[in-house]
Amino acid sequence: MARAKMNDIEITYNISGSGDPVVLIGGFGMVKEGWAQQVDALEKHFQVITFDNRGAGGSTVPSEPFTIADMAADVAGLLDHLGIDKAHFFGVSMGGLITQTLALDYPDRVRRAVLGCTSHGGRHAVQPAPEVMQTLASLGDPGMSPEEAARKRLSVVLSDRFIREEPEKVEELLKLSLQYRLTPEGTRGQMQALSYFNVKKRLGEIRCPVLVITGDEDRMMPPENSRLLAQGIAGAELYIVKGAGHSFFLEKPEEVNRVLIDFFQK
Repeated sequence: MARAKMNDIEITYNISGSGDPVVLIGGFGMVKEGWAQQVDALEKHFQVITFDNRGAGGSTVPSEPFTIADMAADVAGLLDHLGIDKAHFFGVSMGGLITQTLALDYPDRVRRAVLGCTSHGGRHAVQPAPEVMQTLASLGDPGMSPEEAARKRLSVVLSDRFIREEPEKVEELLKLSLQYRLTPEGTRGQMQALSYFNVKKRLGEIRCPVLVITGDEDRMMPPENSRLLAQGIAGAELYIVKGAGHSFFLEKPEEVNRVLIDFFQK
């Protein structure tokens, strides 16, 4: 693990492989270690960069509020630190918000962008079902243990099929979640950043090739959001992963990695 200083904070990152750079940008609370299945496949073809967003993992947890634009600036600063002019990007959930911002505000840095299980934000985005919102709201219950909260969150971000058929992998994800739990400050900072995001009116400005991808059983970020993104971005492709939830890239890594490699090699 290495560290890079930029924008008055430190970002921890890993880099492996060789070839065209590919940057993987995680969602809310995700850390670079969560990308292991993608790194193993992609590093055979590309130089792969993973990192902890500000507020998570080994990166700085700011005491002051920050925005998705600040997080995109961190990524641009990391590219500068590594001497990389342009890269491919794959961002999931909140990482998809960051990737959209990079494509809009740093277009010269983006070769191709993959937007996973994400949305353009704002009031026109499709919200989760009420019972999902209730589950997410309950995660802040002070009487709930960290393990109980992590299991509840996994019940929302994973498909029922995966939970039923892959219990060992679910336990591995649980351990990772508990090992790299967000601090209250990190939770508040990232949640506030994503809650104010809205680029619906700017989607037409995105000029790089874009692939929008999601699981068809995503309860956290309903798939209709991906369809709206694909419709709003000129020339965007849409790929639906069948039988997968919000964490589609963890549930069906072989399929997703193949799609990523094919898109980035075009």
